[in-house]
Amino acid sequence: MTSKKTILKNLGIAVLSTGLVACDGADERKAKYMEEGSQLYQAGDYEKAQLAYKNVLQIDPKNWESRFQMAETLSKQGKIEKAFKEYNTVVANDENHVMARVRVGQLLLLNRAVDEAEKMANEALAKEPDNVEALVLNAGVQMAKNNSDAAIASVEKALQKNPEDASAILMSASIKVKSNQLDDAVTLLKQAIEKQPDSVPLRTMLVGIYARNKQIPEAEELLESIVKIQPNEVQHYKNLALFQVGTKQLDKAEATLRDAVAKLPENDSAKTNLIDFLVEKRSLDVAIAELLPFVEQKPDDYVLKFKLASLQLADKHPDKAEETLKQIIEADKLGPNGLSARNKLASFYAAGKRVDEAKALNKEVLDANPRDGEALTLRGQFALAENKIDDAIGDFRSVLVDQPNNVNVLKLLAAAHLRNKEPELAKENMEKVVAIAPGDETARLDLASLHLQAGKEDLARQQIAELLKANPKSHKGLESLFKLDIAKKQWDKAQEVAKQVQQTFPDDAAGFYMSGLGYQAEGKLDSSIEAFKQALLKKPDAIEPLTELVKTYMAQKQPAKAVAELQQVIKKYPDHFIAYNLLGGVYLSEQKFADAKTAFNKALQIKPEWFSPYRNLALSELMQKNKAEAIKIYTTGIEKTKGAMELVEDLARLYHSAGEHDKTLALYEDSYKRFPQSALAVNNLASYLSDYADSPENLERAAQIAEPLAKSNNASFLDTVGWIAYKQGKLELAADLLSKALQAAPDAPITNFHIGMLYVKQNDTVKAEQHLQKALDSKAKFDGMEEAKQALEKIKQGA
Repeated sequence: MTSKKTILKNLGIAVLSTGLVACDGADERKAKYMEEGSQLYQAGDYEKAQLAYKNVLQIDPKNWESRFQMAETLSKQGKIEKAFKEYNTVVANDENHVMARVRVGQLLLLNRAVDEAEKMANEALAKEPDNVEALVLNAGVQMAKNNSDAAIASVEKALQKNPEDASAILMSASIKVKSNQLDDAVTLLKQAIEKQPDSVPLRTMLVGIYARNKQIPEAEELLESIVKIQPNEVQHYKNLALFQVGTKQLDKAEATLRDAVAKLPENDSAKTNLIDFLVEKRSLDVAIAELLPFVEQKPDDYVLKFKLASLQLADKHPDKAEETLKQIIEADKLGPNGLSARNKLASFYAAGKRVDEAKALNKEVLDANPRDGEALTLRGQFALAENKIDDAIGDFRSVLVDQPNNVNVLKLLAAAHLRNKEPELAKENMEKVVAIAPGDETARLDLASLHLQAGKEDLARQQIAELLKANPKSHKGLESLFKLDIAKKQWDKAQEVAKQVQQTFPDDAAGFYMSGLGYQAEGKLDSSIEAFKQALLKKPDAIEPLTELVKTYMAQKQPAKAVAELQQVIKKYPDHFIAYNLLGGVYLSEQKFADAKTAFNKALQIKPEWFSPYRNLALSELMQKNKAEAIKIYTTGIEKTKGAMELVEDLARLYHSAGEHDKTLALYEDSYKRFPQSALAVNNLASYLSDYADSPENLERAAQIAEPLAKSNNASFLDTVGWIAYKQGKLELAADLLSKALQAAPDAPITNFHIGMLYVKQNDTVKAEQHLQKALDSKAKFDGMEEAKQALEKIKQGA
């Protein structure tokens, strides 16, 4: 009889044996997949090689060499972010993996993270002091830090270890170029090419030096040789064509691109490169005529069909573009191209105000793929436009889960946080944008603005300094620095910046205009006049310097000089409607009504859709007590300008002051119909409905119309929606909104009146008296002033 102990012992041996066999089988499969991945990588089939290495990792997630090799395949496929992540994982887990550190360092150096790249180079060289790629990386780091001697020493050591290493030769040549030793660089590269005649990188760098030396034939010959070495690489044809375009050889460039199409008939990029060239250098019609046969030959080629749709849109044939996108949707149904076409069509509909159709397509995409980044972004934009801020933030964040470096979505998320009164979160997202895209000037300036709003001038200046360090000729950067200096009354610094703009852009008026603004702000009006005149010498028809020059003359009570300057401009530029409008303004200030009218009418003859001359003509009539004529001018102006809000506001004030509330309301109704998305139009109508047509039905309508204003930062808008809530008896909501309005504008008489009345309702007579008194002490007239006086008197009598 077999004992229980024996059975367990035998069972243990069996289990152990099975485990050994299993381990042995796993090792065999790992080795098989590693070998398969290596062979596929060598053959250039990077996608399948990636899958092979992924299979190894499924068996053994801690196989760091396999993870490194998978990162190499990702890099070859152009998936740099994913590759970087995998390289970093290897670095974090395998302290001895030198090449992972080299790759991380190379990518960091490309992104100008020099200190971090140096850390990787040092770690790699500590393990393998003679590793050629690590030595080349170190040379690149030292060059970035302007340590030329250290860079030369490092690259020379690399070349001693492997004199034919292309990356070391390229680095050595780069150092020579930076040191202006161009002949030595050319000699080095030529010698290397003799030994490695098929090396494309060596030839490419030599092309760059030849181009820099204006050795056009030599550069072109090299580019042609690269095409011959790798005739199946479409990018080489494109590089040659771009060079030919840059040297004004358009026919040769077109021939090169057509050669690529002929030799690579299945390559879509070859075709789209040709089409892009024809768009830019010939015409849209020629490009479309070329593209249509390609599409007809390959009707299932979605790349070409998408290209056709984009050209049809650019050619102002939206109906044809719509039809092309619908064809893709019909052909691919809910496949990736069908969803992409829906996204593009939805964006097209949204741009054309066909919002319902856009939303329907957007829903189809998200029903099929709830994580579609493009569709989520569009839905977030819809939510943002409708003031559904939380929904917008949710969608943008969902996109960033899968696409953390999507700059456009990070900017949208920052904008949403700003709308949601979350400046710190907005700032965090803009900091991410700047980290990802350090050359994005607009992002840096937006971030600087957020720092300023937070009272952190030093951080704002730091962002502007970084911008100007990367691009010392940045017009936007210099302008922002100038504005910052003006705001801080640092007049000398502001003038230094203006002078820098003058020197950087000697043919531009901007530097002198900025100087004029600086002197004007400082109160040095004579100096500002000279600066504005200098700006006009640079650009005689410039609007801003002319406007400021006239304003300065008027501030000095020198209207005759203003008139003379304007007449001189008009003589040279008879269609300068701004000059006529300014001239009318000068005459109006002198009460020369006939001359003013002539000038304003001349401006309208040239620019009938511009609101300003109508406004000035109406003001002229009002100054002459011709109210009926002023109303007629406003009415005509509103019609001609298709509802210019400035004219609507002026006419509404005129009607309101006369107690013509029905006319005011009708005017605001019409404005709201024209511009239902305009916060100002919404505010005007909702406010007037609640004050002058305050039946329960109208109050409810006013509340519905005004609802989007509750998310605004505008004190007046918050006051409107808060006052409507008060009138509806929603005192808690009213308190919240009116408090926000008061926080935004603590001295506003109307808001102090409204919140005072709220405290009356809440029987808080102390706060009610405080705010009502403040409203009345302002001496400003406001609707409800008599009601405020009565309420305050009642409180005092009660006290």
